[in-house]
Amino acid sequence: MILAALGALWWAAAVLTAAGIAYLLLVICAVVAWRPRTGPGWETAPSVTLLKPLCGLEDGLEEGIASFLGQQTTCPVRFVFGVADPRDPALALARRVAAQFPRTETCFVVDPRIHGPNPKVSNLINMAGEGLGEVVILSDSDTLIAPGALQRAIDALATPGVGAVTALYRARPGLPRDRMRSFGAWFLDYWFLPMATLHARLSPLAVTYGPLTAIRGDLLAQVGGLEALADHLSDDAELGRRVRASGHSIGFTPDVAETLVNDATHAELFDHELRWSRTVRGLDPLGFAASLVSHLGPIPLLLLMRPGPIAALGIAMPIILRWALVFAVERRFGRAVGLRRPGPFGLWWRDVYSFAVWVAAWGVARVGWRGQRLTVRDGDILQATPEQAR
Repeated sequence: MILAALGALWWAAAVLTAAGIAYLLLVICAVVAWRPRTGPGWETAPSVTLLKPLCGLEDGLEEGIASFLGQQTTCPVRFVFGVADPRDPALALARRVAAQFPRTETCFVVDPRIHGPNPKVSNLINMAGEGLGEVVILSDSDTLIAPGALQRAIDALATPGVGAVTALYRARPGLPRDRMRSFGAWFLDYWFLPMATLHARLSPLAVTYGPLTAIRGDLLAQVGGLEALADHLSDDAELGRRVRASGHSIGFTPDVAETLVNDATHAELFDHELRWSRTVRGLDPLGFAASLVSHLGPIPLLLLMRPGPIAALGIAMPIILRWALVFAVERRFGRAVGLRRPGPFGLWWRDVYSFAVWVAAWGVARVGWRGQRLTVRDGDILQATPEQAR
């Protein structure tokens, strides 16, 4: 009985390892084949409102805000920054950075009103009270973009049939070359980014991403406005779902954005990635289960129950292909300033870490968000606190 169970375990490990190798070959091909597409631009320049919710200080925030305010565009852009707490130090920082760009129209909203259990969306709803343009751009606070990226995103939205465009993104350590922040950034660059690229090649894009999303203002109102996102843990995914349900497609911006990674300890990073994994599990349980092949972690080591060439190949090939993927990603999408490149052992340990997060996500009901604990029930629906329910 025990021998039969061990044999079944070996075969399961062999099948999963083979699937993981096949997956890595596919994502390498997807990354190598990736080509950005530019948009046609608008015949008449639209009015644009960019909403950037803030919550607390983080390393690199000043540079991130400046990367937006310093953009050159052919259409008027109004930047709206919002906080829930007037004592939030991010507000003073944003005001100070905005003063360096006196020709840029900026607005600051301080409003503690709660519109649902998602704190970021409550902030966005309060900010939208200042009025929205023909194009609405949503961008997380921890985002940096290259010069000209904002105009190229606006132009991409002019493509016929496209209701929203969103940016792929790579990671940037908030503290350059910091070991912990680089470890967290590796997941975004060498696990998430290739997976997102592959998904986009296999099926029409059905989600939007938080670092940068532009949507037509009339379409946003048509799909329920920002208020329709207030109960969802993954407001970005819900927005994408609603855009697709309206009959419009979602495109990519030509540029890859950068998101700051500032988890300073393993506890912070694990909690952060656990929220991402729990979100994916809620939205697509079968897809989340299948995603195991993208981070097998220690599973190939089970092949050592039968030492030999197959075991050696099964253990070595995922590491070799992951190492090749690192160079493919950097060649196609670049590497952020201050990000350490992982070595083979670092890649293996990062894979084990992602495997542990994947396992933990099956049993978690509460996730962390900027110092708050949020309870997730059906899918990605958040449970309101007593204060929010009133």
